[in-house]
Amino acid sequence: MSPSNQSAAVKRTGGGAFDPADRHLYFAAGDSEHYPHHVLLATNDLLTAGHERRLVALLDAGHRVLLDSGIFWLTNQYKRAHPGISMDEALRLAPEDIDGFDDLYARYVELVQRHGDRLWGYIELDQGGRDNKIRTRARLEGEGLAPIPVYHPLVDGWDYFDELAQQYDRICFGNVVQAPAPVRLRLLHTLWERHRQYPDLWVHVLGLTVNEWCLAVPPDSCDSSTWLGPLRWPDVRIDSALLRKVGVIDRGFAYDLDQPAHPTRGRTACCLMCAQTVDATTSVWRLARTTRDELLGQPSYPPLTEPEARTS
Repeated sequence: MSPSNQSAAVKRTGGGAFDPADRHLYFAAGDSEHYPHHVLLATNDLLTAGHERRLVALLDAGHRVLLDSGIFWLTNQYKRAHPGISMDEALRLAPEDIDGFDDLYARYVELVQRHGDRLWGYIELDQGGRDNKIRTRARLEGEGLAPIPVYHPLVDGWDYFDELAQQYDRICFGNVVQAPAPVRLRLLHTLWERHRQYPDLWVHVLGLTVNEWCLAVPPDSCDSSTWLGPLRWPDVRIDSALLRKVGVIDRGFAYDLDQPAHPTRGRTACCLMCAQTVDATTSVWRLARTTRDELLGQPSYPPLTEPEARTS
């Protein structure tokens, strides 16, 4: 299969609300009273019927919801229950060696089977490294699901990126959230160059807050929980212009989180402001990228030149 011309044999990942033409989306992760249009919810946040009603309410209101598997939560639970085990070691364990994996798997399948046609997508249960991810994904596909595969560049090898890019219409890109800034930037640059070989591929970067990097080396979508910063650190709010941090608004901006119902300074108002900020950030990102493409007359992922293709 030619990398720059993916065929109809490419598997379409699940999610009835996915539109491949609607690129540069910022999904908001975390618990809030108000949500932006694009939301990431994890399976571990939807373990009860009451929690599931929140998902249904968001879908009914027209939100685009990306379902996360909850593996990061599960391995954190395991690490806390087994002193001496690091997060990296827990993530490498086979699914059958992780406490609670079967229960999480069953709940994930249940949620997807019930709401998959309305979800934007759902991320595979990426526990245990490359071989175990392939094994678990095959099991899910055998049950009629079509999860988005997760690629970890620091451990999976670039050949696995090519394998996934040639087989699926979407992949998730990990190893970013805990990486220092120089490593993040190098990963994003490398991803963008590799993405040029597969311009029809959709890449969602896990744990990336939209910033100025997303103008130069853009993913197709990303997610983070930093949008809730004013709730976690109410004394400081970082402001930005064209996705770049430009200053800090100090204590005079702080919300009074002990008065949730206050119309302008309470927790509810803060949640609404956070959600509006995410939607505004998405609009700025998309407008900037569209304007850039129109001015340069080239797509977001320009095709490889002949010399580049020979050396790739």
